[in-house]
Amino acid sequence: MGLFSLFRGSKKTTAILPTDIVVFIVGASGSGKSRFMSILLQNANVHVQVSKGQKPGTTEVHAERCRFDGMKDSIVIVDTPSFYTYDDQDGEMVVKKWMDSNYTRSCKAAGVLYMHNLAFNPDDANLRVSRHLGAFRRTCRQNFMPTVIRVVPTLSHGARLSEERLRTSTAQLQRQARTEGERGLNISSDGILFDGQPETAWDVVQGLLNACGIPRA
Repeated sequence: MGLFSLFRGSKKTTAILPTDIVVFIVGASGSGKSRFMSILLQNANVHVQVSKGQKPGTTEVHAERCRFDGMKDSIVIVDTPSFYTYDDQDGEMVVKKWMDSNYTRSCKAAGVLYMHNLAFNPDDANLRVSRHLGAFRRTCRQNFMPTVIRVVPTLSHGARLSEERLRTSTAQLQRQARTEGERGLNISSDGILFDGQPETAWDVVQGLLNACGIPRA
């Protein structure tokens, strides 16, 4: 399936309804947010409900209203632009504008998939989980910040890391997640690297929904 065909039903904005279940995809630039979303949409259990003929962009919010097999409520997948990108793009402002226009009332459930590339420089403060979740929190209206977060380790396409580096980076990521959990968030990471398969993307989302109290489809 080509990229154009895959996103033939993409829609940049969609208002969140009270019956919706929302999955926000958050993470630094290069963490694989858009890649994860595109792979998820290839799963046979996921059906895009709206067609606008637009393609997503990494500097904009890209929201897809979907139907999952076995679930009656709509699932809205929201791919957010990156924060702290070292350029003029203000991802926080872009996301806040989208939130103020589309996420204005409570929904049935909402959770966050936080993507983190294990090849990132571990000493870069702008790549820390707390930094990006803090920026995402500021874009949400009061009491609208999702409290259920699942951290998903990724790896850049073609990146090669030693087993030791993978273990070290995964352990550092899990420590960051635990620190955020101590601040009252339901956040966790099982440390399993996303393998780029639609079935795995489906399982990741199902795990998040289950943590939000939504039965597995």
